[in-house]
Amino acid sequence: MNTNEITIPLGKLVPSKANVRRVNAEAGRAELAASIESHGLLHNLVTRKAPKGGKFEVVAGGRRLGALRLLLAEGRSVQGVAVTKEYPVRAILREDGSATELSLAENDQREPMHPVDEVIAYRDLVEEGMAAEDIAARFGQSVVTVRQRLKLASLSPCILDVLREGGMSLEQAKALAISDDHAAQEAAWFEQDGWSRNPANLRSYLTSAHVRATDRLARFVGLEAYEQAGGAVLRDLFAEDGMTFLTDRPLLVKLASEQLEAVADQLRPQGWKWVEISLESGLIHNGGFGRIHATRREPTEAEQAELSTLDQQRDELNAVIEVYAEGDPQVEADEARLRELESQIGALEAGLESLDPKEKMLAGCIITIAHAGDLQVVSGLVKPDDRKAMQQLNAGEGGEGEDGEPDTDNIQSAPPSGLSAALVEELTAIRTAAMRVELAGRPHVALAALLHPLVIAMFHDFRGRVESAVEVRGERRSLAVSVKGPDTCRALTGWNEMLEGWGNHIPGNAADLWAWLLEQDTGRLLDLLAVASAANLNAVSGRYDGSKGRLAQAEQVAAAVGLDMQRWWTPDAAFLGRLSKAAIADGMREAGCSEVAARAVERAPKDEGVLQAEKELDGRGWLPAPLRSPTREADDHTVIAIAAE
Repeated sequence: MNTNEITIPLGKLVPSKANVRRVNAEAGRAELAASIESHGLLHNLVTRKAPKGGKFEVVAGGRRLGALRLLLAEGRSVQGVAVTKEYPVRAILREDGSATELSLAENDQREPMHPVDEVIAYRDLVEEGMAAEDIAARFGQSVVTVRQRLKLASLSPCILDVLREGGMSLEQAKALAISDDHAAQEAAWFEQDGWSRNPANLRSYLTSAHVRATDRLARFVGLEAYEQAGGAVLRDLFAEDGMTFLTDRPLLVKLASEQLEAVADQLRPQGWKWVEISLESGLIHNGGFGRIHATRREPTEAEQAELSTLDQQRDELNAVIEVYAEGDPQVEADEARLRELESQIGALEAGLESLDPKEKMLAGCIITIAHAGDLQVVSGLVKPDDRKAMQQLNAGEGGEGEDGEPDTDNIQSAPPSGLSAALVEELTAIRTAAMRVELAGRPHVALAALLHPLVIAMFHDFRGRVESAVEVRGERRSLAVSVKGPDTCRALTGWNEMLEGWGNHIPGNAADLWAWLLEQDTGRLLDLLAVASAANLNAVSGRYDGSKGRLAQAEQVAAAVGLDMQRWWTPDAAFLGRLSKAAIADGMREAGCSEVAARAVERAPKDEGVLQAEKELDGRGWLPAPLRSPTREADDHTVIAIAAE
């Protein structure tokens, strides 16, 4: 076989149709071009003379030719020498053997570098002093790719040996690389067996004691403040969402508590009986607290004038902003001014409200962290132990006496009429009938009268007995006592936030409620009625309280509001851990998981089975029977039946 090593001008080289590499022929061309630019052409092209035109066909090395042409097109160089059509390319000229045979031999003899050898080579370059950014530029890789390979190179030598020998997949190695602790990596791998070594379980094993950066505690403290305090983090370079974990939970709790205590110190001199911090926001709604509210005074003439001026400026600015064209640079400045106006209005409005100092001496505040990681200050809370004292304080308002019974001293007796009791009852019944007719014709007043007892039950349960003519009881069953982990319940958190929002608007004194209700427009009363109705909804099937009629009507309400529990609940590990493995596997089968996966959960240790089931059920929309809508379930069965036909 005749072989000559020569140089051929780049412009005279053409790809051969006999090149056997068809799939991925263009893959990695940019990276290869970058490597040739930095290191030169390390392997000669294999060529044959073309039939005509003085050209040379490249029968082996088509990707290298493509990379050189890319350098030519982009006006780049090879080790400082500009690439032109005359650039000399080292090549081997073959005189015999078919072009296809030569191409096949060259490609068939290639042995791809093992991933372990590759990542160790990257590590060696760094140890020789080359920065990750320089490696990326010289080999045509992204900096992220280089850092991922360096992360793999930092795995325990024992783990790398297993990977080299084919004992684990590259994805499993990536999961183990989330930790820099070699002992933890080895424990996660060598102390696990079977399917529990899948990447998701390995990550869970190595991060179970850590806090995600998306957790409300981490958001509140802030990643920068945590790291400045000496907190360590783990960053999963291989996860699509770039998960970050804070590894020092005690430090995180300490930093959060210090921030909350700083706010508490500002509130303690303000006349409250107590001010406490809590890292669990659910304490506010689950602690059995009563609530006091501020009373509002009428603004002075000067205050009213200032409010009117600010309101007018806000309305005018809103009108201007609405007509701006998209991208107008003035929008940002005007929106900033609008926020400033709203802040001024809010401050003036807040100045019109005040709490009774005597009531403050029996109430307190909780400073906590809301679900999204924001600071939450809830003031005016009355502990169960102080309810009686608060009732006694308000007894002078026509409420209850010290013994808890109605204070009759403040109730004005009806003047004597000289009529018999039977006649009085008859006449007042006639009067009540007339009132009903009149009330039925005045929806606005009727709404206010219906809301009066409901709102008192919702917000003024300890302020003394204020009775209502419309006899509607506000039961308001507590749901928190029936929910394990109410802090993490999306539905309960949403309901509590809704109550909290309305509680900031209801008059603080129950005696002022009637006048306030009449001042509201019908739409606002309807909104409040919806909240009051919701507060009294009871669709709980309790151990000793499972009225079929009530629960059946609750299903009608659920259908009317289009309840979709998939928006409010997902089968997480906390829930699945309370089921037997058999029940978990049955749920997986209902959700459409494979029989292999369900059986694996049944055979696995409980903790591992729960983690695997959580992963398998993710995104499938599975709900346990008590959360399903009977109507929707029937519709689903109908669809399945039709599909089967």
